[in-house]
Amino acid sequence: MATMKDVAKLAGVSLSTTSYALNGSNKISDATRQKVLEAAKQLNFSPNAAARSLKTKKQKLLVLF
Repeated sequence: MATMKDVAKLAGVSLSTTSYALNGSNKISDATRQKVLEAAKQLNFSPNAAARSLKTKKQKLLVLF
């Protein structure tokens, strides 16, 4: 499973730039965003929901009754 660090390395950018690109931030150029998105596609990158919930300390939970 590819990580954001793997995507950043392949794209030749920093981890924060990779995060900006994957989250749709306008703090980076369109060319850089495209480079990161292409690297993510090549690596079949998929965000890890468990890692995100640990980082944000929030969980998305759906309870059905």
